[in-house]
Amino acid sequence: MATGKPFIVSLVHKLLNPVPQYVLGCLPAVAIIGATPREKFGEKLAWVARCLGCPFTGLFYSCNVGCNKAALCLYWLPSNYFEGQYHTAIRYRPVGIRSMTPSPNELQRIRTEIRRCTARASVLERLSSLVSAYYIIVGIIAGISRVTEPVICEDWPYIPLLLSWTIPAIYKRVAWGNLMVKNPKEELNNIRPITLNEIDDTESKTHKLLAVTLTAFVSIVFPWITVLLAYFTPPIGYYCRSKYITVLCGIWSFNSALAYICHLIGETDISNFGYGIFHVWFSVCGVVVALMLFFLGLLTNNPEWWLSLFGPSCDISSACPATF
Repeated sequence: MATGKPFIVSLVHKLLNPVPQYVLGCLPAVAIIGATPREKFGEKLAWVARCLGCPFTGLFYSCNVGCNKAALCLYWLPSNYFEGQYHTAIRYRPVGIRSMTPSPNELQRIRTEIRRCTARASVLERLSSLVSAYYIIVGIIAGISRVTEPVICEDWPYIPLLLSWTIPAIYKRVAWGNLMVKNPKEELNNIRPITLNEIDDTESKTHKLLAVTLTAFVSIVFPWITVLLAYFTPPIGYYCRSKYITVLCGIWSFNSALAYICHLIGETDISNFGYGIFHVWFSVCGVVVALMLFFLGLLTNNPEWWLSLFGPSCDISSACPATF
């Protein structure tokens, strides 16, 4: 107990220190990747947690849904809001590999509701997105440059590099600026079903399958670049920082692969696949990831905590050059 009190006191003092700029700079990226038109605050937080716990979810919305307002609205609707061209039932959500498009007449019919659901991002929102992009890009450059430097035993924040997979969402926000501000499930409820047309072009279907698969590949593989950089950053070795980041990347890869499989099987609603179990799982993992990122920031500012919390295996003093 005698050793516990100083650590708790030290932790409180560290929490009172100003939050590092790179942490604050990355917060808009998390908010962008987890943007949702749901109105309840708890539902918004749950979706942010889901996107943070499963990169495929956020990247799929950013890279595979499209930038036009109609596509953004239709993404949030369950399958029972739609019908086929000949009044046939649509079993799964018409997004991704099962994309379907409304006819021009149908778009004209729902245009008013779509306009109510969407808005343009303000200048301030776009600038805050650029701030996140700045810190992430600088983090990538710094992470790569440290690999080529001699041994530097000062700790370095991996958080911007870990969140570099959010860049496509940031680009979409800055370049296109279309936002969802109202829940399409409520706005379009009185005019359903929405008639959609099949995409008969085989080449287009193949392209969509490849695009979704590429998104899944990036969301599964890309985070591991941070592990490689942590490993090859002098002193080279699979030390505690690499192991810690491996846990984060393992969560992301597993959940992204699981979400991709769910998409291939088919989803009737955005959050009820497997009776909602996967949505809850992704959200819980997102909370765990958020806590781990927060704790990683604390460990970065207090390198001695690695040794105190995880034992002698985190001691890299023997690999550090002697100072006189």
